Amino acid sequence: MLADNDFVHVFSFDFSKAFDTVRHVSLTSKLAQLAIPDNIYNWVVDFLENHAHCTEYAGLVSAIAVIKANVIQGSASGPASYAVTAADLHPLNDHNRIFKFADDTYLVVPAVATGTCLSEIKHLQAWAADNNLKLNRDKTKEIVFSARRKVALPPPRPDIERVSSLRVLGVILNDKLTAADHVTALQSSGSSMLYAMRMRVLRSHGTPTPSLQDIFRATVISLILYAAPSWSGMCSVADHVRLDSLLRRSKRLGYCRSDMPVISELCNTADDDFFQRVKTNSNHVLQPYLPQHIDTPYQLRACPHNITLIIKTKFLNDTDFIIRMLYKFCY
Repeated sequence: MLADNDFVHVFSFDFSKAFDTVRHVSLTSKLAQLAIPDNIYNWVVDFLENHAHCTEYAGLVSAIAVIKANVIQGSASGPASYAVTAADLHPLNDHNRIFKFADDTYLVVPAVATGTCLSEIKHLQAWAADNNLKLNRDKTKEIVFSARRKVALPPPRPDIERVSSLRVLGVILNDKLTAADHVTALQSSGSSMLYAMRMRVLRSHGTPTPSLQDIFRATVISLILYAAPSWSGMCSVADHVRLDSLLRRSKRLGYCRSDMPVISELCNTADDDFFQRVKTNSNHVLQPYLPQHIDTPYQLRACPHNITLIIKTKFLNDTDFIIRMLYKFCY
């Protein structure tokens, strides 16, 4: 969108206790419209029925309340059930997009459709009311990504806070499309995790060094590499240096293995593994974003993929995971 617009609005919506308020009757009616076998539909209905709740305290038991609205959190069907509930939420304007990840909902509006923001928000509120969901305005945020440094942005809405950075599915994005804020958060969380795990206490109680290093890899390294393909392309050299300093300090303390690669290598490995899964899984969610395959009638040197390369532009460059990997495995 930034290739054709001076700026793009992104609204992050939060629904209060979304998983607890989905009505069973609404969910089952939407399930009935899907092309699923009858026995699967009947199993879901049976799973949702006959749930009740009561409270016992000081020898007294409350009346039994029948549960008619919720998707059971922690169950395998919980996120999928909510996804079915939200499947009929679509933007009013063709220029706009709505992205839904379980109960996280994002409305993306380009500059050309700025005037539709109010109607889209009202439409989303009406949809939420029809589905027994309540929009939490205090947690609803707006961030604006601009194509140039000096762009006249429209004033923020009085009822929605405009922010310069936003946490999206655990990754912090800022309005400059850099990873600086996310790396700062990783540094802080990594240091806090070292303290929270009380590595020195574990060592003082006889925890061997290999076990400490396993704990470090399972916590701190996993934290750093979470969703790395989505943000590592936006990292600067300074960002890598900051994260490498955390690894060096951990190596000196003995918490991290001495042969642990630098952050750039860890991110490259994460990129390669993820791209391999995307290429080999025809049902992967990123498959529609891959360009079309090409058939070459002449003999060329072997290439790991036969997908058309996307032309790089100012806003489609190596910071984008798909483009970064297509060009990496082309040569």
